[in-house]
Amino acid sequence: FYSYYSIYLSNTFSFVFLLRLHDWLPSWYNQIMDHYTIIYAKGEEKFPNFVEWMDTNYDKFLQAHGIKLADRYRSYDFVESVRLINMHKVGKNMIEHFFCNHLEAKATCQAIKEGAKPSKSNIGSDHEYERLTIKAKLSGKIPTDLGKPVNLVRASKYLKQRVEQINATLPRICPREALLKQVFQTELEQERAYFPEWHESQGGEEGLRNEFDMAVKKKFCSFDVDKIIDSGMLDSIFKEFTI
Repeated sequence: FYSYYSIYLSNTFSFVFLLRLHDWLPSWYNQIMDHYTIIYAKGEEKFPNFVEWMDTNYDKFLQAHGIKLADRYRSYDFVESVRLINMHKVGKNMIEHFFCNHLEAKATCQAIKEGAKPSKSNIGSDHEYERLTIKAKLSGKIPTDLGKPVNLVRASKYLKQRVEQINATLPRICPREALLKQVFQTELEQERAYFPEWHESQGGEEGLRNEFDMAVKKKFCSFDVDKIIDSGMLDSIFKEFTI
């Protein structure tokens, strides 16, 4: 997706694109981390994993989610209407859908259909191997200068490749069960209130639960970098880093 909450505000009309929390939260975390990886690589601040970030920032960043934004805009006197657009229903053609069906901007719509697109998207990339590489560097396991962005990218890609080659299972930590229940309940209430027909078409609560559980398994758990480094399980790979 090009964005995880996208707003167009002209005069008094607002459009808010919505992703389910279990998709939006990891993506929002990754986008934020994109701006700080070099600071973390230099050891100036601790690189928070997603579990820590959720524990510390969930309530704060929930305010930036589409539903909260829409509710906030509705409270403003100068905003005449707010339209929520379900990104899961729109699919990957979000930008085309927006300009062609909502703004009805014919020239822009045609350009998009012909292949025009933003020069850069704000899709956040996964940072787990960057975190692990940085932890290895700060622990004296590798000599590579990670203060240079290109070095961090190359080193983390190489580490990922080698871990996959040896088929290593790395220990992970996951969010508290109480927090996961809170996130799921919020999602359930949002869908029932704002997209009831779509919610039922996706299997209702059971369908949401299945999607949520898969997302938690795939996106919510983080490498336990302390355990990985302290165990020495990847030391043979770290020794391959010569510069």
